[in-house]
Amino acid sequence: MNKNNVSKVFRSVLEKISRGIVLKRNLSLEFGGRSLFVSPEGGGLRYWRRDMAHTDPMLLQVVRQMIAPGDVVWDIGGNVGLFAFCAAHKVGAAGQVVVFEPDLSLAALLRRSADANPDLNIDILALAVSAQSGLATFNIARRARATNHLEQSLGSSQTGGIRQKITVPTLSLNDFLAWQPKPNFVKIDVEGAEHLVFRGMETVLRDARPVILCEVHDQNWTEIKQILAANNYELLDAERLPQRHPASQPCFNILALPQ
Repeated sequence: MNKNNVSKVFRSVLEKISRGIVLKRNLSLEFGGRSLFVSPEGGGLRYWRRDMAHTDPMLLQVVRQMIAPGDVVWDIGGNVGLFAFCAAHKVGAAGQVVVFEPDLSLAALLRRSADANPDLNIDILALAVSAQSGLATFNIARRARATNHLEQSLGSSQTGGIRQKITVPTLSLNDFLAWQPKPNFVKIDVEGAEHLVFRGMETVLRDARPVILCEVHDQNWTEIKQILAANNYELLDAERLPQRHPASQPCFNILALPQ
């Protein structure tokens, strides 16, 4: 068996072992050493490591550079909460973080982490964001739950198949804005459903003008770029921060700045 096959077998075994495992981790001191309850099944096998300082360098850099005390932050696709809890520490008591996570298993972990940090102003909403408010089918991935996705999305090639289909409530950000303060920052990581999120946030783009971090699948690139250009946003390659490199070509994570 060659090295690649051994690696695949080892990864497959570790993924199976990870199911149902919950680990307590701590964010770096930069983000208050906050307690975070994670699942390697949900956030990826990297969460087996204790050191959280380098778990997702791009996300941490975005928090450092783009989130300020007092900000209102919306996290669309919260997963296990790395971005949300770093952002919540940064915005402080005067700010707010709202996390949208339709997977009830992951939402329960987020709630547990929120309970462990009662001084943070963070809300967990167990629903999906889409173009319209209503109900939708949500697919639970056979492999990492980080690749869960709405059935009408593009999905991911890393799901390993679908373990379960569930019905979840959906909410458009336009509707949400009618009830909540305007966001300063919106993070979107929804496994190919980002075009649906943007179709339901025209009012947010026009009236709130938040900074946006978005994972963009290639098939959605043209539509997302056109929507943001029409609303006078500058697009940067988020992976190349802190330098400001224009996202003139498709890239996996974009940072959109209102002009």
